[in-house]
Parts: sequence; C-alpha cells; structure tokens
Amino acid sequence: MKIVKFFALLLVLFLTNSLSAQKELRTSLLTYPLSADNIFEQPDSAINFIQMEPQKGMPASEKTVVYTGFDSTNIYVVAKCYQLTKPVAKIQSRDNLSKNDDAFVVILDTYNDNRSAYGFWVNPIGTQADFKINDDGRNIDINWDTEWKSYTKKHNWGWLIEIIIPFKSIKFKKKGETWGVNFSRIIRSNSETCNWSGELSDDFRISQNGKLTGIKPVQENMRLSLFPYTTARYENNQFENINGKTDAEFGGDLKWDITSNLSFNGTYNPDFATVEGDKQRINLTRYELSYPEKRLFFQEGNEMFGTRIKTFYSRRIQDIDYGAKLIGKLGKNQINVLNTGNFGNPDENEPGIYYTGARVKRDILNSSSVGASFVDKRTDTSFTNSISADYLLNLGKTWKLTGQFVSSAPGDFLSHSAWFARFAKENNVYHFHIRYTELGENFKENVNQTGFVTDDDRREVDSDLSYIWWMKNKTIKYIELESRNNMFWSKSGTLRSWYFTDVINVYFQNRFNIEYDYNNEYKLFEKEYYNYKHTFTLGYNTDEWSSAEISYTNGRNFDRNFYLLGGEIKVKPFEKVSLEYAANYVKFNPDTANNSTLINILSINYNFTTNLWLRVFAQNTTKNENYYVYGMFGWRFKPPFGALYLIYSHDQMFIFDENQDKKADVLFLKLTYPLYIFK
Repeated sequence: MKIVKFFALLLVLFLTNSLSAQKELRTSLLTYPLSADNIFEQPDSAINFIQMEPQKGMPASEKTVVYTGFDSTNIYVVAKCYQLTKPVAKIQSRDNLSKNDDAFVVILDTYNDNRSAYGFWVNPIGTQADFKINDDGRNIDINWDTEWKSYTKKHNWGWLIEIIIPFKSIKFKKKGETWGVNFSRIIRSNSETCNWSGELSDDFRISQNGKLTGIKPVQENMRLSLFPYTTARYENNQFENINGKTDAEFGGDLKWDITSNLSFNGTYNPDFATVEGDKQRINLTRYELSYPEKRLFFQEGNEMFGTRIKTFYSRRIQDIDYGAKLIGKLGKNQINVLNTGNFGNPDENEPGIYYTGARVKRDILNSSSVGASFVDKRTDTSFTNSISADYLLNLGKTWKLTGQFVSSAPGDFLSHSAWFARFAKENNVYHFHIRYTELGENFKENVNQTGFVTDDDRREVDSDLSYIWWMKNKTIKYIELESRNNMFWSKSGTLRSWYFTDVINVYFQNRFNIEYDYNNEYKLFEKEYYNYKHTFTLGYNTDEWSSAEISYTNGRNFDRNFYLLGGEIKVKPFEKVSLEYAANYVKFNPDTANNSTLINILSINYNFTTNLWLRVFAQNTTKNENYYVYGMFGWRFKPPFGALYLIYSHDQMFIFDENQDKKADVLFLKLTYPLYIFK
C-alpha cells in the first residue's frame, strides 16, 4: 500500500507540474491614465526578456521595458521596444496574427487558470490583432474581436506602444487580484521570438506565464449592448431568377454581460453580406474541403468546438432567422450553449431547421481539461444528434495526452460512434505524436449533418515528426524536416489507405529558401490507386509578409498524370497599398472529366487609416469560366463593431447543364451602430 501511495504521489507531482519560479509583475491603481509621459511613476516594470527562438534560453537581443496600470475602466500597458535595426512593418489588415512583422504582444490570463487567455498583438504601424487562447496555447481563435485601443510611435532608439484595454471588453474572475500575464516580442531582423516570463516551450503556453499582482477590477453591474443594423440592397441574379430586385432590411445583435465572466449573445435576422467569398483551392483528394467561419455571430466561442472529431462545424448552418448563445466561465467550467433557427417556407414546402450546440470544459490539474459536447439538428420530421466526451492532459511542459469519444443518433451504437487517443511530445523545436482512431461504418452520415468528418469506416494509425535546426553560420539560417504518415483499414480489416509525406526546407541567410516535398499514397475506392507527387518550391523572404514563391509539382493522381504550377507574391508598392496575387495551374493527362484548370486570385487593399479602407478581392477559375469580384469600402467609426460598409459583388459562371453563362450582381450598403443601454 505504501508503494502504491508513493507512486500515486509521484504521478500527481508530475501531472500538476508546479510552477513555483514564475515571474511576478506588480501593477497599481492609477489616478490618471498611464501613458509614455508618466511611466516612470509606476512601482514595477517587466524587463529581461528571454529568447524562445532562435537561441532558446538566451537573453533577448534587444531591450524591452513594459509598464502596466489600471483605473476604474481600463487596463493600461506601455512598452518601450528598443531596436537598432529598422522595424519591419508591412501588415495593414486587422486580425492578421503573424510573425511576419515586428510586433509586441500582451497575453492576459484573466481567470488565472493556466489554460485560457486574451491576446493583443500590435505592429509598429499600429495594425491590431486580437485573439483568444485556449487549451494552454494549442487552440488560437483569431476571429474573436473586442473593443480596445493602441498607439505606436517610432523613435531613433526603436518604437513605443501604448495599449488601452477596457474591462468591459474581456471576461475575468470576480474578486481575483492575480492574473496570468506575459509580454512577447517578434524581432524580424534575426527571426527572434522572446518572452518576459522566461524560456517558453512553445508560443502562447499560458501555464508558463508570469503573474500580474495587485489587479483589482471594478465590479460593475450587468451591461447590455445592442448592435442594430440596416441594409439597402440591389440584386440582379440569374442563378435565382431575381431581376433588378431592390429591398431594405433591418436586424441586429444583442450582448448582455450578465456578470464579468458570463454573457448572452443574440441575433435577429442577421445579414452576412459583408462576408466575402471563400478562396478557391485545387483539391487533389476525393474528400470535402473545410473552410473557416467568417460570420460574426458564430465566431465568438467557436474555438471551443475545435475537437479533432468535429461534431459542430458552423458552416453547415446556412441562413438563419435568429440565433442565441450563452458563453463564459463559471468556476472551473467553461461553457458555450448555442441555438439557431430558420423557420422555413411553408408555401414552398421547405421545413424549418433548428440547430443546438452545447459545450462544457472543466479545468483539472494544473493546465489540463476534460470536456463534453452535445450537438443537435432537427426539423418537423427528422433529427440527428451527437454526444462527445474529450480530454486534454498536459503531462509536464512537452508531454501531452488527448482523446475523444463520440456517439451519434439515430442508428445502432457501434456503427455510428467514433473515438481516438493521441500521445505527443512537442515544443517550438520538435514535434512527435502517435494517434489511433476508430470511426464507425455509418458515422459520417449522422455527424456531417452538423459537423465535419471527411470519411468513416476506419481503423487508423497516424504519426508525425518534425524538427527545426537553427544554424550558426553565414549561409543557412535554419533547416526544417517533417515527416507525416497515415494508414487506415476498414472496420472489417481491408486496407483502405496509406500515405507517407516527407518535407525538407532550407532557409538561407540571404532570405531565399528551397523546399522539397515528396508524397506517396495508396487509396482504395472503386479500385486501387497508387498516387505520388514531387513538389519543388523556391521562395524569397517568406518569413516576412512581403514575399514571393513559386512551386512545381508533378506526379500521378487517380490514374492520371498531372503537373501543378503555383506562385504567390505579396508586396506593398506604396505605404498605404498592399497587393497579393496567387495563381495555380493544374494539368491532368488524360483529362476526360475536364478537370484541368487555372485559378487566379488577386487582393488589393488601400488603407486610408487602420479603420478606413478599400478592399478588392477577385478570382477566376477557367474550369467553369467562373469570375468573382468582391469590393468593399469599410469605415469602422466605432471600432470594431460600429461600422459602415459599401459592397459590390459580381459572380459569373458557365452552367454546362444549361449551356449558358449566368451571372449575379449585388450592390449592398450596411450600417451597424452600437448602442450601450447599460455601461
């Protein structure tokens, strides 16, 4: 019995991974807002940043000093980023979280739970990105938006940044006087990432943050905010037989901050016309492609449903008449409950469709969690649903164990259920994992009513391995190696697939890089297929935003030889103008289904200011002679939610079944104005 207790104690100590050596930063209540003019009156500052890369554990190459403070409404952060070289700052589009620019990042773990946090990223020209971090850095939601301000100024010694974050913009633990905190810098001149809290094992590891002490947020009453919108629309659409239709609509969103850590969101008659079309991609598989969620209502909290077996994929939900969502954290439990409805059209015999998604995650140990999900879709005559349970165990700084079990209905239990278990060891230098998965024979037909599963009837084993060597010579900056391997059988034991992919990338000190990818795979569908491909890529400055690369791929794909030419370039010819162009041409031989195609994608942005811009997105696909143009003039007069948008879109495509061209033109004006009922 004593031996059992001894090993149990060792296991607990291992899993809890005590962080007794965490740095602390003392903040204080301000009598006036913190700015660059009064930073030296602060009692404490964050200094002595440590590199995560390229020289892990070494002091940062440049000095950084950070000051903090708070008053009744805001948290203030002022940072002096010393730098001998000219800062790199090209990104102008909001929410482009990247290491391609010099940047300063604030991480706030407002629950002090070592798992979740808010991130605020700013580059030297004032471009912002805000995001949420979950699962101790393994889940980043860049689609999250909130209200905050930042100001930057360049000096001969580097650059200065001031950040103001309202308490109303974030959720936090009541009566908590200690938050987790970290400050990070990206220094592009030497590919450096450094952090105040110490030598992180990987980006955004919340459990390795420092502590912000003395923080005392004012306990406010509930806040109620309305975001009404009105639209005017002109549409001429040959696809849907709409000829010169003009109409106006109204709707809106509601946010009720019930407490500092729990909120209710609602939407009525939402209009998603401000969401541009998806970028088309060449698909060399027989599986469906997944696309990101761009609609505002679905974005907040969507990351909670990001399990590997994805039972909730919000893109399955099309137009809705209403939506409601409860999201927040109660004690150790993080929750997200969502419901949407489309009332249908009885005159055209279209039934109403209603979706429900519920997710809860509970904190365990130091930075681990267990979770459960319920997802349901139903009409007046049918339903499908699923129940999921999952776990994420952080076994120290680099060891991780994850898993999930899903059961769906209707249908028998075994053929409509799935599970996986995964073991990994990873940090910012290397990654290794091995995973075993089982998917029932009929699992996909249920789950894909609400989720995203590419295939089923699998017993699957996969394993990935990667490593990066940071070199210390005048020729090569780093070398990356990666190997991705997968094999699965049917539940009855028939081999259905295997693939092996190996990649080597060499990045030189002169900013050129050369990459070679090799893939070999076997697929069993109506017959056996043996596919392979070789890809050669030449890039320039690809670690920064302004970059260019070209690639050539050749191989065999489902009894067809093919080659693929690709290229992409991103430049800023003027201070306020950015251009992005990408082209991909694929040629099959033989090509009996006429799948050879050329895809061109062009984006042009003109930023008058960070909140006033003009954007044009255009793409062309020769396969179906499709032309799509999307233009937006946007003005965020009360960022990020108060905005005026003027939008034009043109979509033209050749319909082979009807042997004719069809097109759709839409001109759209939308105004959203936030109203704060209770502040």
